[in-house]
Amino acid sequence: MELSEAEVRRIASFWRSAAKAPSMDSIVDGAFKTLKKITAVQSMQVVYPMGHAAYVWQTSEKGTTKEPFEEWPARPRKGFSVNFEPRSDQSGYATVFPRSPKAALALQALAPAIWTGLLLQSALERGRKAFRSEAEMARESLRARDQERRRIARELHDDLGQSMASLKLNLKWAEELVQKQRGTNEIVSELSSARESVGAMLGKIRDLSHTLYPRILDTLGLFAAVKELAVQVARYSTLKVTCTAKGKERQLEKEVGVALYRCCQESINNAVKHASATRLSIQLRYTEKEVHLTIEDDGRGFDPRTLYDSSGKIMSAGFWTIRQRMADLGGAFRLSTAGGQGTVVEMIVPYTTRENHGRRKNKTSHRG
Repeated sequence: MELSEAEVRRIASFWRSAAKAPSMDSIVDGAFKTLKKITAVQSMQVVYPMGHAAYVWQTSEKGTTKEPFEEWPARPRKGFSVNFEPRSDQSGYATVFPRSPKAALALQALAPAIWTGLLLQSALERGRKAFRSEAEMARESLRARDQERRRIARELHDDLGQSMASLKLNLKWAEELVQKQRGTNEIVSELSSARESVGAMLGKIRDLSHTLYPRILDTLGLFAAVKELAVQVARYSTLKVTCTAKGKERQLEKEVGVALYRCCQESINNAVKHASATRLSIQLRYTEKEVHLTIEDDGRGFDPRTLYDSSGKIMSAGFWTIRQRMADLGGAFRLSTAGGQGTVVEMIVPYTTRENHGRRKNKTSHRG
């Protein structure tokens, strides 16, 4: 018995569709429908190993079901079976019911395509799981880092900062007390010098505490925190920095405010260290549904293709962190740069990330 030309075309069509199928279920369902058009089969069973279990699909005109088995299922006694790998049923197999010469011939032609499709889907699923695992690890790492920074900042400000402030007052009191005595000018001078040193140390502690976690973010909001960051950058660098806001400022979720502040900090650090810029512009824009943060410099720019290695993985730790933070919030990260044309970094985050997370994919675009 041979298959007709029309039946061969049906099988060839399934081969093409199996490689593009969206799921394993659709592959099994498509195979059964193809067989049904060729011969009078009533049902089909497909067994395929995945991890430490075997999955069994049962498909008929009533639909397709899938069930996992911890132990390898026994091969059906009735029907006609074809191993995906000829010498071993441990690679999986397909069985059609009832047995007939034409059903056997058609299944032998379809089985390699079924197997190829299932292999491709299982490889894609492993890749998706690995990506989800890596992304989740990255998110947890960023969250843990932010929490640790907040803890250290609180201890610096509340414990060490308060102790230093108290010591400064004590030195001031001792200085005033000694100043009333005669012949104590040298002691007064030393106490004054010590008080000034403590004051300088206290200032550094406050700066460090703010760098680790700006409390102003919790009290006055994102724009005030970003503006204070801009003031610090202008104070300690040669950059001319402007900071503006458009739209009515909205109360942001804490994780959104922290993420945007950190991303702004990272973008500014890149401009200060690598851009050789003279001007830096920071703009916050509040729209109806999103907050936009844009950092633009007039520096030397760069070729965005140098951000990636040969496998397409982003190499810049700073930009990788920004992209990951935006992806975690369901936001977008856009980078526009070219040699000699400066750099524009834009971040867009929806106000309600819990509702939007997972619906909106992270987008990264480069414009020359």
